[in-house]
Amino acid sequence: MSRRLLIALTIASSIIVSMVIASYFLQSDEQTIYLLVSVLFLLYVALYLFGGLAKLIVFFIYGVLIAITLALFDTRFSLAIIFIGTLLFVLNPLADFENYLNKTLDDEDIEPFKVPWYGKFETFYAYRKEMKSHYHLPQVRKLYTNKWYQKARTISVFGLFAIDIFMLIFVANDIAIFRSITPNNALVIYFITIVFIMMILLHKKGFTTMMRVVRLSVFLPIIFILAVTDDISTTYKWIFLPVVIIFGVTMGIVELIRYYMRVSYNAYQYYDQDRQELVFANALFEPLVYNEHTTEIGHYGMEVSLETFQSHLSEILIYANLHRFIITAYTHNKKYAYIYAEFHKSQHQRILKFQTFLEGAFKTHVGLRQFSDLNRKFYENTFFHNPDYIVARALNLAHLLNELEIRGEVIISLMVYFKDKDHARTYVKAYPSRELDYDEAGVITLQTNVRVRNLDYIIENTVRDILLELKMNQGTYVRIMLYY
Repeated sequence: MSRRLLIALTIASSIIVSMVIASYFLQSDEQTIYLLVSVLFLLYVALYLFGGLAKLIVFFIYGVLIAITLALFDTRFSLAIIFIGTLLFVLNPLADFENYLNKTLDDEDIEPFKVPWYGKFETFYAYRKEMKSHYHLPQVRKLYTNKWYQKARTISVFGLFAIDIFMLIFVANDIAIFRSITPNNALVIYFITIVFIMMILLHKKGFTTMMRVVRLSVFLPIIFILAVTDDISTTYKWIFLPVVIIFGVTMGIVELIRYYMRVSYNAYQYYDQDRQELVFANALFEPLVYNEHTTEIGHYGMEVSLETFQSHLSEILIYANLHRFIITAYTHNKKYAYIYAEFHKSQHQRILKFQTFLEGAFKTHVGLRQFSDLNRKFYENTFFHNPDYIVARALNLAHLLNELEIRGEVIISLMVYFKDKDHARTYVKAYPSRELDYDEAGVITLQTNVRVRNLDYIIENTVRDILLELKMNQGTYVRIMLYY
């Protein structure tokens, strides 16, 4: 557990415990004020956890200034003060001071905190995150290729942030003045939460994902308004409330189903000369090749054409996404299609159930070869270190740069290592490299950077030449990246 997470959890727990204790000793109006202050401090704790210490200090200064100003001036000026306070948060006049703090403080205190996944399905959730990022790639591509979209998205994020800050200050001031929480206050707090979620999703994924939240968020306020409004007769409430609830639950179920149906597969496609088959290795799995959780491998084979198999690929990916295992590759040798899938060691029954699912989908017998890969060598030996796989990865990254309209020259960057100094020296003479590490076991890690034009045949020839030189000098490939 990181230090920042531990501090945040400790402070948050103390605040929550103090709220419970205070409820027994304070009067009703005092409880409201204490609750308000506690919730605001919890928001600052969340800001510290996810935004870092520098942003916490700057935003705390803004908050204190606005609170003091609202307390000193008459309530007639509250709206103007709230508006100015909103601009203060949005424009961030202390940005230079925040940058100074970012340079001064430790990295652990300022870097964005990411919620880690734990448990036996940790690898799968990391893979799902990669898959969702690839699924939303068209939205990300617009940020690079469409200036109007980029501006609209940026302005919308700032607009939502301003609305959220304005509503937060407004409702906090309203509660502080009247020392009670009204139904209107509760509704505003709900909208503050929804707008904040909208802002985060718009920033990270785009308008389409944000609108899904908007569609689902309208049902709770409708139910709330129907329940608390006295102007609506009881008869109409009993008619409309069940209808709205059923419709909202149905929409929620539909969106949940669509969530699991939003799958993608980014293939490194190449022809394996040794195995005489066309390979579609899963590029999204590559960062997780050496994970310690998916140690059980299922190798499935069936006699179907490539077109038939690919027509069912989406439902195969949906099934895997629903049952938390990973399709790492599929291949075809003109007659048989093969699927490689990795499972957690607790999913032995799921391996067999997946075989049954495939037989039902393709209406044919499906062979299964099941084995454990505790040393994590199978994928490495079968795909990861195959020269054709490495070339396919380089070309895939080059095509991604083209899609983002980043053309011209690219830098092919390979990380390799040697166990012999003489071999490393010979390799460096052919391809000047930067030494990254030299450990006690005598392993020398190098980074080779070669600048070439972003053309497929040039990239392929360059990568193959480097790999040949690496093989001649008994070096080992680790990873390849492309930069611009």
